[in-house]
Amino acid sequence: MSTIRFVMIGGFLGAGKTTSIARLARMYQQRGHKVGIVTNDQATDLVDTHTLREQGFNVGEVPGACFCCNFNELTATVDRISAGERPDVILTEPVGSCTDLVATVIRPLQ
Repeated sequence: MSTIRFVMIGGFLGAGKTTSIARLARMYQQRGHKVGIVTNDQATDLVDTHTLREQGFNVGEVPGACFCCNFNELTATVDRISAGERPDVILTEPVGSCTDLVATVIRPLQ
């Protein structure tokens, strides 16, 4: 079984993260890859999740806290997405206020 590629697209509020993820997801799909997406926000009603689902994407979400503060929910969401139609790539969108994603998310995933 091949490894799932994990890609994080970060940036400040309004930087275009959701738009970039949608475009990247379409590009992967056009190349025959299965894509999963995980969105994140401090709030509990995630607009980005709704926007991406309306475009037909498989989207999980980690609401109520950033990935750094809710790492277990991030890994559980990735596991749920992976258990279904196993994606080749998972695109993730951390909340714009996450400051050190390398130390708090990337290293623990390794």
